[in-house]
Amino acid sequence: MRNYGIILAAGQGKRFGGLKQFFLINNIPLFIYSTIPFQQSNCNEIFIVTLKNKKKEVWQWVKTFSLSKVKKIISGGKERYHSVMNALKFLPSKGYVAIHDASRPLITSNFINQGFNLVKKYKAVVFGVPSEDTLKLVCGNEVITTLERENIYRIQTPQFFDIQLLKKAYRLVNRYKWQGPDDATFLEKAGFKVYFFKGDKKNIKITTPEDLRLIKNWLKK
Repeated sequence: MRNYGIILAAGQGKRFGGLKQFFLINNIPLFIYSTIPFQQSNCNEIFIVTLKNKKKEVWQWVKTFSLSKVKKIISGGKERYHSVMNALKFLPSKGYVAIHDASRPLITSNFINQGFNLVKKYKAVVFGVPSEDTLKLVCGNEVITTLERENIYRIQTPQFFDIQLLKKAYRLVNRYKWQGPDDATFLEKAGFKVYFFKGDKKNIKITTPEDLRLIKNWLKK
């Protein structure tokens, strides 16, 4: 069965203050840095989900970098899960898919290959790194409790799924109007098992302009 990659590049970047997926580093937009490792991996086809008025620009960048595995540029939705649902319409009923945020430009092809190898056995796979900070549950300005850091992880993308399983979960999302921060959340809500593996600390997410300082030295021309 074939491997598919979905790159989510349709966010409005409210916390960043602009469309971070198109922010240029070394004259290359962030979403291209996130797509190139999929091109170099064992992913067979790539779909990029972006803003409707940016589709032409995305195609131009795809051609510039000869990203031959990119087969479709898809219009995004209002929320992240709407964008994923739009992309799922174009996937076959069987196979495996990796869903990745374009705002994580330091992903590697080895990471992607590892995920696709694992998902064939586990059906739903996420990666993450341990939380190094003390975490407290807060209501207003009152501390309610301190969480046990030992079992708390910061989850990354890409997340890897058996397509059939993911589509089942998203049918329930549509039926019950579920909301969640990532795709694994919906599988959890649907009662499907999700398996965890150690991620990569360098695979950080760009959320604010300050985050760019951490990655500029790592991204090569």
